[in-house]
Amino acid sequence: MSQPDWSQLAEQKIAAVRAAQGAWSALPIQTRVEKLHAAKLAILARGEELAELIALETKKPLAEAYSAEVLAVGDIFSYWLRKGPDLLKPRKGDVPSLEMPGKKAWIEREARGVVLCISPWNFPVQLPMRTVAPALLAGNGLILKPSEVTPKSGVWLVERIREVIGPVIDVLEGDGAAGAALIEAMPDAVVFTGSTRTGRKVNVMCAERGIPCELELGGKDCAVVLADADLDRTASGIAWGIVSNAGQNCSGIERVAVLAGIAPQFVPKLVAKLQQTAKDVPDLVTPMQRAIVIRQIQDAIERGAEVLTGGLPVGDAPIPPTLLTKVPRDAPAWKDESFGPIAVLEVHGTEEQLIAAANDTRYGLGNSVWGHDTTRAIAVAQRLRSGMVWINNHSFSAALADLPWVGIGDSGTGMTNSPDVLHLLTRPRLYVVDTNKDVEPWWYPYGPKLMDLMRILVSRQQTGGLGATLKTLSALKARMKEIKL
Repeated sequence: MSQPDWSQLAEQKIAAVRAAQGAWSALPIQTRVEKLHAAKLAILARGEELAELIALETKKPLAEAYSAEVLAVGDIFSYWLRKGPDLLKPRKGDVPSLEMPGKKAWIEREARGVVLCISPWNFPVQLPMRTVAPALLAGNGLILKPSEVTPKSGVWLVERIREVIGPVIDVLEGDGAAGAALIEAMPDAVVFTGSTRTGRKVNVMCAERGIPCELELGGKDCAVVLADADLDRTASGIAWGIVSNAGQNCSGIERVAVLAGIAPQFVPKLVAKLQQTAKDVPDLVTPMQRAIVIRQIQDAIERGAEVLTGGLPVGDAPIPPTLLTKVPRDAPAWKDESFGPIAVLEVHGTEEQLIAAANDTRYGLGNSVWGHDTTRAIAVAQRLRSGMVWINNHSFSAALADLPWVGIGDSGTGMTNSPDVLHLLTRPRLYVVDTNKDVEPWWYPYGPKLMDLMRILVSRQQTGGLGATLKTLSALKARMKEIKL
């Protein structure tokens, strides 16, 4: 079967959305709010259908498909429809009246144009929604390139929205070649969520074309367990962080650092919790990812690692929830993203060693700290090298639209969620109105009196205060009369 002409398809998609974007952006924002609210209701009315489709494509339990994906659609839409209009309002510019008399300024947030969202397969609806909702509300057009592993969920989402708001949103199914063609077709901004390796390629392509982009990439999160942690609750929370979505989560817990004093009590509890989850953990979505995780487990065992629970799968059975210890730091299971239901545990004697272990990674997405004394836990959290830290929980904020989802290092330089995403999805447009009737003192011709004026203004900056301002104003008036042409 011949490959589609991705370049032609991409250009057609970009052109069609761009043609519709102008009229969409020209609508009053309240009209866009109403239309997007109707799209939200249309999606939620068929929530059961969407959850079943997601569960089919991703193999995740129906409950996870509903809680992490369908519910997220409602939550993310609701946030932006409630908060977005205020966030997008023009703001007044601060123009000093003393130095710049008769002038006023304001800044508007203007839609970029056409936003390309390239989304992965692990959360095929929640992850694109973080971009879809604010991008459309801001007046952009949008094209979604869903993962070729889970395309139907992304297509379903776009179709429901498109039925309500029209051709300002579209979708292109395909593999990496389709995504590359869409970038080559020159969208106005790109949001990419996926692996670090592919994200770097996207970054280069965008940089070469002058396209702003955000990269939300992989992770190697660590759970740090302090001496006063609630061991039962902590074991339950960390077990969930390891196996949720079968570990196919960029912010899944893949490393655990625990103090030696509590390890004899904590480790058996964590092992027991992982064993209890085994029946609920499905197989990984792709054979390639399954092979990566199996290789990491096998490599660690060959290097002398101890398997506390789980280990290599039997035949074609799903990979069991796996906890390894005594894994060398240069082993892939410690240093590379696993993206499966496995984690590496280390025991340390001091909090300093726990912090050092958590920071021993080139990634920097999230970490969690577990301890009863939250003041102490926060102090530890502030020393961890990551974009996000959760205290006594892990990763649950992914669908909270007001909270930034952000990493550092190999976890990417960009973010999704929070008002901060508007710096990519919109551009500031400045307007300045000058009602001053006089010739400006800094216009030509220059002369010694202009330097006198500048010295007066600098002197005011040095002294400050009301008295200095009044004195400056008097001097300014005198000099301005002398400088006028």
